[in-house]
This record gives sequence, structure tokens and C-alpha cells, in this order.
Amino acid sequence: MNAGRVKRMLAARSRCIRPEGGATLRSRLVVLVALLVAAAALVSVGVAATVTAVSLPKLHGVIGPSYSISLKNAHGKRVTTLKHGKYTLVVQDKANIHNFTLNGPGIKNKTITGTSFVGTKTVTVTLKAGKYRYYCTVHPTVTGTFRVT
Repeated sequence: MNAGRVKRMLAARSRCIRPEGGATLRSRLVVLVALLVAAAALVSVGVAATVTAVSLPKLHGVIGPSYSISLKNAHGKRVTTLKHGKYTLVVQDKANIHNFTLNGPGIKNKTITGTSFVGTKTVTVTLKAGKYRYYCTVHPTVTGTFRVT
């Protein structure tokens, strides 16, 4: 074998190191980097979804089955004052003769559950400073109020 051929073989071998199994070191690194990028993307999407879902305070509204309506915070206390911002409002309508409607600054008579609906609905609301009223449009005496600062 001549010296030139040996040099070419050594140079080719150093560019393409093939461990057992036949894959080159370079191709294994490319696959590893791709997997790491994909894993990081999945983690960041999961974290973003968790932060969004957890970050909104939750309010619980109940209408019926009798002529009653209530709005409570996540701790079960009646809402009288809230800070402005976005909230998740979960309304449980227990009677098909009522509806749950919200009225206040930026929310004009928004019907959350309609008459004849029985069940639970979840909405996101943005509350601005001012006075709000939640009520049944069919039975206007079934009502409650709260303030937003």
C-alpha cells in the first residue's frame, strides 16, 4: 500500500466515524439534537397551557332550583368586591325556568345560561371597574350585585 492511499483512508475514516450499528456519529448527533428540540417545544407548550389555565381566578355562579341566585369566589365566599381583570365564570343552572345574566361596564346583559338550559357553562369575562348585577331576566327579583375596583 502506498502512503498516499493510507492518508486518504485515514482522512475518510476521521470524517465518518461509524460506531457499531453503522450510523455515523454525526447522524446520531443530528437525531439527538432534533429530539431535544422537540422535547423542549412540548415542555414549553405544556407549561404555557398550565400557566394560562391556572392564572385566571374562578367565580362560581348558581341559579335555582328555587328563586335564588348566588356568585361565590373560589373559597366559597359570596362575592361583594373584585379587582378588575379576567375571570373564569362557572355557572350552574339548576332550573329550566331561570337564566343567569350579567350586566356591568363592558358587559351588556350577557346571558350565560339561557332559559330552558339546565347544566353548567363556563365563560371567561373581563371585568372593569364599576358596579355589576347578575340576575334572571325572567324573574328580575332574583338578583345580586358586586363591585369591581
